[in-house]
Amino acid sequence: MKRWLLLMLLCALPAFAQVVPEREMEIITSLYDTGKYAEAARRANESLALANFSDPQRVRLFEISALSAFNLNDLKSSQAAFLQLLRVNPDYILDPFAVPPPAIKVFEQVRKENADALNLVRQQIALRIDQNKRAAAELERLRLEQEERKRRTDLLTNELTVRTIEKRSMLVNFLPFGAGQFQQGRVGWGAAFAVSEGLMAVLSIVSFFAIESLFTTVDYIWTDRVTADGKPFVITVRQIPTSRHTERDVWTGIKYGTGIAFYALWAIGAGDAVWRHEDQVVTEKKEPLSPAPRAPTARFNIYPTPGGLGAGVTIGF
Repeated sequence: MKRWLLLMLLCALPAFAQVVPEREMEIITSLYDTGKYAEAARRANESLALANFSDPQRVRLFEISALSAFNLNDLKSSQAAFLQLLRVNPDYILDPFAVPPPAIKVFEQVRKENADALNLVRQQIALRIDQNKRAAAELERLRLEQEERKRRTDLLTNELTVRTIEKRSMLVNFLPFGAGQFQQGRVGWGAAFAVSEGLMAVLSIVSFFAIESLFTTVDYIWTDRVTADGKPFVITVRQIPTSRHTERDVWTGIKYGTGIAFYALWAIGAGDAVWRHEDQVVTEKKEPLSPAPRAPTARFNIYPTPGGLGAGVTIGF
């Protein structure tokens, strides 16, 4: 006999562990809605004994069990389930649009016949609510006491916690020369972008002026044309001599290469800053409530006087 009891207990434990209140509610409600009243009532009663349902869930399960029994003409079981429902919530009201009037009549009859017991349940619920409120108030009081104790401790240690909220602009992240990194306090990365982009910009500008310095002016004289005053017709052209085309090509490559590199570094820096952007950053630090006392200092002074020198000592507190 003991072996059979142990076997039944071992079989029941996995079932208990697998009962999930929310999932079980869905299954039982589905059984009831599809008219499987016997199965719905049986599973509701078994689940109430296995799982830890909340009060609203228990009320709903007792309601399904009672209405299922009522639909099966099992009035005694229906009344018992209605009574269990009222013991959880004495003031519960059935939905007149979902529950037939005969079932509501049985429910109200159960409420009337057990009015004294339900009044006692109401008192117990009110007492439990009051106890919960007192417990919450006590927790709040303890929290405030802890905060006050911490504040006093900070005062005793002559320190104050200062919280600083730094708001950061998204637009700064799109500026060149590491502006976004500097705004985020990442000075090393900001300096790296600033130096590299600045170097590319300087090289691009230098190459531009180097190319400009290669230009010379050449006068072309038209022998078959003259101006209105009879002078030869001359056209002045600004060009780079053929002998310096190699220099032109080198400087042109540097100009465009450094220009492209500048914009690439700008884009990388902006992307990095946007990726790490935070609209605001909160920092906390400890600061003394009053300046620390200064140690006395002494200073020896020598100054000229008529006919000689004077000396003195200045002491600061």
